[in-house]
Amino acid sequence: MNEEMQRVIEEIHSRGNTAEIKQRKDDVIVLEVVKKIAYKCDRQKGAC
Repeated sequence: MNEEMQRVIEEIHSRGNTAEIKQRKDDVIVLEVVKKIAYKCDRQKGAC
């Protein structure tokens, strides 16, 4: 892992997201996984 890859991973983690490292045929890529809430149901109010 080189310094630039490590810097990118640290930036992704500082934003609270997950970094995935994938090996491809000739190179390596770093993916930023961002999850957001699309729907929320409050079970205490019985709306589900």
